[in-house]
Amino acid sequence: MSQSVWVVDDEPLIRTAVLAVLSEQGYEARGFGNAEELYVALVDGGASPDLLVLDQRLPDEFGSTIVHSLRERPQYRDIPVLFVTAIDDEEADRLSALAPVVRKPFDFADFIAAVESQLAAAPSLDSGLRPLTPSADSDEAEAPRPEA
Repeated sequence: MSQSVWVVDDEPLIRTAVLAVLSEQGYEARGFGNAEELYVALVDGGASPDLLVLDQRLPDEFGSTIVHSLRERPQYRDIPVLFVTAIDDEEADRLSALAPVVRKPFDFADFIAAVESQLAAAPSLDSGLRPLTPSADSDEAEAPRPEA
């Protein structure tokens, strides 16, 4: 089974282009327009991605907030992340403490190289998808949700 890469970006043209490039490279690519769509997919879909590509500036939540929320849950904390976002140098430096950053606009070859690097550094999984099972540290297999 191919590796899954989920893309969260509120700009439809960028999201569509990134998904197309990922699919052409053989990845199982899935896109979301905001954090809430991602959280619903994690809970309802019963699986999580091999890599999560996040825009930092989403309409409902910052990408960095998503990373912090996911890392608080044992069943999501090991999902590798790649930020793809249009930000200044100072913000890119802060984000890079959480995950690598590819700045928009970007070359697709550089983007795919960053994807491959993140996937190579991540623990390998036989199935290509991570089952969402409660851990000993958790009573639930539920994704964090943004607070209203």
